[in-house]
Amino acid sequence: MKQALSILLVLAGLSTTAAADQIRGGRCTLPALGMALGTISALNATPSTISFSATNPVGGAVSGSSAAAINWNVVGGSHLLTWGISVHATATSFSGCPTIPVTAITASCASATVGGGSGTGSCGGSFTLSTVATQLAGGLEGDGTQSYSVLVQYTLAESWRYVANPSCTLTLTYTVNAP
Repeated sequence: MKQALSILLVLAGLSTTAAADQIRGGRCTLPALGMALGTISALNATPSTISFSATNPVGGAVSGSSAAAINWNVVGGSHLLTWGISVHATATSFSGCPTIPVTAITASCASATVGGGSGTGSCGGSFTLSTVATQLAGGLEGDGTQSYSVLVQYTLAESWRYVANPSCTLTLTYTVNAP
């Protein structure tokens, strides 16, 4: 009998790491440089659910049904500033399947791109999920308004210890930092 574990990807967080105390009309100003910082817009993650068909506990890791694509724009970016995206789980185990810890899931950035404006993107290494945010990717912002895209693969480590049912879910939070 096949049991599928689902990760429910919920976009619950976004933030900007402003180095300034002044907030003016939704934008931050760096006091030393006197330049405006970029504004994040149109942030979304798709698909909303990634499933794992874990049918053989000795079969090794199982890839998710698809990669997660996280896309956003930065308006008013600068190649002098950096960006980063991190992910964390909101619980230590799957809801509905408490024997499956969040550490059974490995996240791996497959690509990180910036649409232009001299922006750069690079992936970090693979890591096991936890409730502590870990950076997936980062780079230099593009000048002006640019689109950003990060593709993430998830794998499940199969084990005899994991007792599953069809409604196991794990909520993830992505945080984009683009000062």
